[in-house]
Amino acid sequence: MSTIRVFGTKFEADTAKALLAESDIDAVVYGDPAYSVAPHLITEPGFDLMVLDTEVDRALDVLGPLAPDLEELEAAYHHRRFIDRPVWVRIATYALILAVVVPITWQGFRIAVDALRSLFP
Repeated sequence: MSTIRVFGTKFEADTAKALLAESDIDAVVYGDPAYSVAPHLITEPGFDLMVLDTEVDRALDVLGPLAPDLEELEAAYHHRRFIDRPVWVRIATYALILAVVVPITWQGFRIAVDALRSLFP
């Protein structure tokens, strides 16, 4: 058997194993058994995903590239600057901030004034 990937968590490794199982590729997740009981006691970080030597190429094809395409990620998760958003979004954001911050500040001010009044009658 050969290790084709090393994952940081058991969940990621089990997810990849399930993806391989859908393609009829047998895989095994190998990791420190202490992870589920006492993660602070693990001796080797990471979980190895292992497949038969004859299935390595097919398994790598199923799992896809190790790192995602950066251009694809940028297109999927492109964030606009706040100033580039529509005017109504900016106004609604400011109104929401004021609706939350002003009452909290006002109540804090009133509590401080009441506390000072009780100290100096």
